[in-house]
Amino acid sequence: MHRFAVVLPLAPMALGERYAVRDWPLHVTVAPVFSTRATTPMLAARMGEVAAQHGPVDAVAGPPELFGPRHDTPVALVDSPEVRAMHAVLAGALATLGIAFDSPGYTGEGFRPHVTTTSKGAAVEGQRLRLAQLALVDMEPGPGQGRPQVVAVAALAMRTSSTAP
Repeated sequence: MHRFAVVLPLAPMALGERYAVRDWPLHVTVAPVFSTRATTPMLAARMGEVAAQHGPVDAVAGPPELFGPRHDTPVALVDSPEVRAMHAVLAGALATLGIAFDSPGYTGEGFRPHVTTTSKGAAVEGQRLRLAQLALVDMEPGPGQGRPQVVAVAALAMRTSSTAP
């Protein structure tokens, strides 16, 4: 089994980038850490299908809160129906690949979109957020720097159908 997460970064992430968890760029996690036997290309394809169904999301950072087991991790809530819908669609799409969320209580009804404060900064209440990319992050990359690595990205670009006159 291998572990991954899918995030909506506030600024685009690049394929191959690695980050220590405390140094992640600001993002909204849309699929929390999960384990799977599915390959990276399989997961990337599913993520790409979901990205094609959703346009960029405009949201606003909400009030601060403290998350984590000790309630000591500062976050800004992001109450967005679009992010919630994307979470549901993505979780359903990934479920067909046999994923298991590390913390299933934080999915479905327990999903609370937020931006975690990191060494890169924080989202401030009232800040406008433009979420335009999904990034698949390998939480257990192979040899190298040993930090989570971006293994696939997909622009949010809702497909529209057009018909010839």
